[in-house]
Amino acid sequence: MKLQNRQLRKGIAMAMAALSATLLITSCTKDAQVTPQTSETTSATSTAPTNFASKSLAVAYATSSAVSYSGKSNFTISGLSITGGTYCIYLNNCSNVTITNCRLANAAKYEVYITGNCRNIYMNNCFVTGGVSGVHVENSSGVRINTNQFLNINGPFPGGNFVQFVNVNGGGNQINYNRCEDVAGIGKPEDGLSVYKSNGLQGDSIQVIGNWIKGGQYYNTSGGAAAIVLGDVGGSYQVARNNYVVNGGFVGMQVQGGSHIKMDHNTIYGAVTPYSNCGLCYGNYSGTTSTDINISYNKVKYFKTNGQEMDMWVDPKAGYTPIGWSTNIGKANISAAILPTSIITLN
Repeated sequence: MKLQNRQLRKGIAMAMAALSATLLITSCTKDAQVTPQTSETTSATSTAPTNFASKSLAVAYATSSAVSYSGKSNFTISGLSITGGTYCIYLNNCSNVTITNCRLANAAKYEVYITGNCRNIYMNNCFVTGGVSGVHVENSSGVRINTNQFLNINGPFPGGNFVQFVNVNGGGNQINYNRCEDVAGIGKPEDGLSVYKSNGLQGDSIQVIGNWIKGGQYYNTSGGAAAIVLGDVGGSYQVARNNYVVNGGFVGMQVQGGSHIKMDHNTIYGAVTPYSNCGLCYGNYSGTTSTDINISYNKVKYFKTNGQEMDMWVDPKAGYTPIGWSTNIGKANISAAILPTSIITLN
């Protein structure tokens, strides 16, 4: 589904690689009223990441074959270990479903595929590994993918996502407090958490909050993979906040278009890798107007493949500097130690 954006993303990759100037960044310590609104609180002074370490995730799984449901409502999928199949879990036109405490591994395509106008789907406390993509959600609403663990999603492009929302609309959509890691050299992963052509509501934005991401995107298969992408080919009312990223890929976090989008209070670090370029970026590659983009209070330290520090960049072709851009902190005093050495606790 992202194939139509391949050439555009290659364009930003080439332009960013050619940029050598270092931006002067100022810092602030107080947040301001912003759009989109969200009920989640923010903190500019937090020194330690928060996630779901206090929750017990120990599970005794029951072995199961792949499961598939169409047009079914009000049920739970719990405690299953599923390996293989085209999809470990497939939901089509289902509603009021909980997926919890499952181990999902090595599907031929998506580990979890949610499609066909699914509504009110909640996935939590699951361990997901292998497959082309982790959780792929399209043409659905009210989907919450929260407090899960993802390890080594294989790709390649246009897959390779821990979680991707495609044409996900309305309120109650969340990708929050997950732990995600791709070990370098295993598979060809792409954008970690991707919000593509999706629209939240004013006051109920699509949330990408509190996630931990350790990336292994060392392959240039799409022109610019990132740990977190909002506004991919447009969309509206999306927020990415309080995420922690280590070695996110070509880009740590970026907004690629859309309107009423906020990316704030994230901590982004990238060491020199064969595929690293820039920490925090904005450009408009949607083919339509991009407005009300707020990128603020982020802490960034990111190195290009040649060792040059390249923390932040706005594509000059966007013709627009995001609201709050001067509040971002470049050359931040951070390192890979912003996240624990081991973030995956399930297997």
